[in-house]
Amino acid sequence: MLVNQKQLSQYLGISTRRIRQLREDGVFKKRDGTAAGYSLEECIQEYIEYKVNAETGRRTSISKEEVQAEHEEVKKQISVLKLRKLRRELHEASNVEYFLTDMLVRFRKHLMAIPPRLAMQVAGEEDIGVLTETIRKEMYKALEELSDYDPDEIDGEEPEMEEDLEEEEEDDE
Repeated sequence: MLVNQKQLSQYLGISTRRIRQLREDGVFKKRDGTAAGYSLEECIQEYIEYKVNAETGRRTSISKEEVQAEHEEVKKQISVLKLRKLRRELHEASNVEYFLTDMLVRFRKHLMAIPPRLAMQVAGEEDIGVLTETIRKEMYKALEELSDYDPDEIDGEEPEMEEDLEEEEEDDE
């Protein structure tokens, strides 16, 4: 006997919203293309099994295959992250924070050292062009501190050789 969602909810004594939730969770199966798309006999049996499983603490919505698929997906994501790290496309947040802090501290020290150093160099100089060029050179030296990016320096590691990578792959297997 085929029934619609409202009739099924009346027979089972639950709301139509709950019927939709259970269908989305995979408890009820609806025949496509029909208004009365639920088999009453099958739905009653499925609902009884669902309630028994819920009472005994067994989970019905996650099968062993789904758990394995989810596990494989996580392993795949971990592998992608490891690969990106090996390619120096990804760095640990703590390493990046340390590297940037160190680089900015050095940059700040360099900037703070410019005025006393320039004061001695430009003392008595009256040519604006010479003053401007001297200041420009010092500023470029300071800014160069910010342009030095080395992925190996961020990780604090030496670049790995191909033999090391092959040994690591063998260990993982």
